[in-house]
Amino acid sequence: MDNSNNKPHIDSEFQEIWDRAGDYTYSFAADNDKAWEQFQAARQEKHTVKPFSVWKNTRQVWRVAAAITLLAIGGWAFWFNQQKTAILDAGNVATLNAQVKQITLKDGSTITLNANSRVTYSLTKNSRNIELEGMAHFEVAKNPNAPFVIKSGNNQVTVLGTGFDVRSYSNKPLQVSVNHGKVRVEKMANNSGTLLESAILTQGMRATENPDLKTKKESIFLVETHVNLDAVNWRQGKLAFNNAPLTEVISAIETRYNVKISVLGNAPKALRNNNHPTLTAEFNQNQDLNSVCSIIGQALEITLSVDR
Repeated sequence: MDNSNNKPHIDSEFQEIWDRAGDYTYSFAADNDKAWEQFQAARQEKHTVKPFSVWKNTRQVWRVAAAITLLAIGGWAFWFNQQKTAILDAGNVATLNAQVKQITLKDGSTITLNANSRVTYSLTKNSRNIELEGMAHFEVAKNPNAPFVIKSGNNQVTVLGTGFDVRSYSNKPLQVSVNHGKVRVEKMANNSGTLLESAILTQGMRATENPDLKTKKESIFLVETHVNLDAVNWRQGKLAFNNAPLTEVISAIETRYNVKISVLGNAPKALRNNNHPTLTAEFNQNQDLNSVCSIIGQALEITLSVDR
């Protein structure tokens, strides 16, 4: 019988038996059967495949899944925070003498900047921050999730949606006038930023910073109600007065031309009769300062002095 086909198998098995046999030392104390059983057990252990552990592999899968979940949550949180702080709109606009500019923000709000003023704005998903030097009128688009905050020095005005004027020139006290809606005006401490006083204003109200504050018991803001907000109109570029008190007329002229104006000579008849003179007039954007002061002086029987 030809056993040539089985020879490789027999040779390899014989070789393995021969190699294994070299690991054993013959002992006269043990019989051949016991030695053979030990040899077979060792050989069997080599070829036995360890059983698959479902629990061990399940734990590994859960560890990987947990790691992936944590990475996903971390990535989402990072993206979400980026979305909240991402700048949606920003800019810086300034005006010169007798110049008026209107800026429309991407949220739909508009800022009308009066002469000799500057505004810086930055809008995100959850905030609308404005810094103002000078005077501006604001028409704020409603967005309860993004308060509209105007800062000027240590003063802060916060609103969700309304129309109002803010005057905040370095040589004049802060003044906030509300056309419609509601705003909160706040005075903060210089160093700590602690709130010193606040006032809530609604339609027809005006808050003016007290320029002669002497004691802590005095109010920081002087609040007026039922104010004639149509007395002075500057937003279309022209300067229009409608029964405007002399103090407001002078303030509007000073703002437009960046000058200081004082009344010379005798007080006008209206002042001598304990009344406050008012002016109804209109001046275009190109009218020069001397012409404006001359017309006002003739109408109110006063002499205006200009300090440049």
